[in-house]
Amino acid sequence: MAYSELLKNLDTLRTYIRSFYIYGFKTREQFYGKSTRTYDDEKRRLENYLKSYMTFRHDENGKVTFLSIDSRHISHNPLYKIFKAKSFTAMDISLHFMLMDILADGEKKSLNQILEEITATYLKDFSADAMPEESSLRKKLKEYEELGLVSSEKSGKTMLYYRKPMTDLSGLEDALAFFSEVAPCGVVGSFLYDKLPYQDQEESEVFNFKHHYITSSIESDFVEQVFRAIGEHRYLTIEQKNSKNDKIFTNEVVPLVIYQSSQDGRMYMMAYRPHGKHFIALRFDYILGMESGEVYAGFEQKRAEFEELKKHIWGITLRQNKKHNDTSTVHVTFRVHFEDDEKFIYQRLLREKRCGSVTLLDGNNAQFDADIFEPMEIIPWARTFICRITFFDCSEKSIVRRFFSDIKNMNQLYLEEDGEANAVQ
Repeated sequence: MAYSELLKNLDTLRTYIRSFYIYGFKTREQFYGKSTRTYDDEKRRLENYLKSYMTFRHDENGKVTFLSIDSRHISHNPLYKIFKAKSFTAMDISLHFMLMDILADGEKKSLNQILEEITATYLKDFSADAMPEESSLRKKLKEYEELGLVSSEKSGKTMLYYRKPMTDLSGLEDALAFFSEVAPCGVVGSFLYDKLPYQDQEESEVFNFKHHYITSSIESDFVEQVFRAIGEHRYLTIEQKNSKNDKIFTNEVVPLVIYQSSQDGRMYMMAYRPHGKHFIALRFDYILGMESGEVYAGFEQKRAEFEELKKHIWGITLRQNKKHNDTSTVHVTFRVHFEDDEKFIYQRLLREKRCGSVTLLDGNNAQFDADIFEPMEIIPWARTFICRITFFDCSEKSIVRRFFSDIKNMNQLYLEEDGEANAVQ
């Protein structure tokens, strides 16, 4: 069978993007469970869409192919391209242009009228084998209704179809350019942005991002399904991959909210799992598929319970994830000193405190306090104030020992480097 660069299965290519860009670098032989032909085809598709970002190196295991994208130097997320390359049949593309042309005048037409116009005008010189069947045309019109391209209304017993007017996007160039890069479902903005005239696109190249998290974009279809399930209070059956052994398993959950890491952009679904009667956090990049289910009657109650738990969540860890009935918290506190001309330190504490609280002790000292489920999550952030911390304590004393041990080890490392430098001199 001839190779095609168009996509029949988005999930397959998504797996390879994760392997090439997110999970780490692998050789061809390390893609377990995939044939060499599948690997070659998916790699060629990636090279077609992301040619300027594909690179490779050789190590002891062989040739390693990977994606290298510096998000500081791009205005538009290149990973959106995988949503714009869907495969189609010859009849699909033919019907698309014929339908858009037939309904371009804005008149309402029945299925039989559309079919007669196709056979009498567009395909009159073709054989009967080339004529679309009535059922195919009906399915295509239904698909376009779901996409918002076509609308229908009943006149007696006859269904009439007509084209929906085009949305005027003038004046929205900058909004679309920004939305497509920062929103959880920014791919929608990217599709709309593509409809702008080329000149308008050039004039809206005004945004650059210091922290531009692009990898979560390949889960945009999952994010949309989760948002819909939240809005409709529905169950979701999630197919996941175990991060340790790559085994696939399913989870039936009720999604409540989506979290996104401010550090690396990774997205999580915070959900309630009725089977275990506890709340969990699911990483989107471990999700392989999902299916919407029935309405969950207790949604509002569980959402309210999660809002209470949220007051003690620093990152995404919920203590209930380990022990279903354990909601005990750990108290973390530290004090920060800043000079008279360093009030921005205090402002940063206020801005980044999340579920914690900040108390101004005097003109040059402030104290941070938080009662959280997992104290280790707060340590990386606390370390960013390391030169200014005058006091650090935690009700879980192993955290205190770990904090000061890390400082001691770091100090020892610098002392050794200084000693080596002096020895060289």
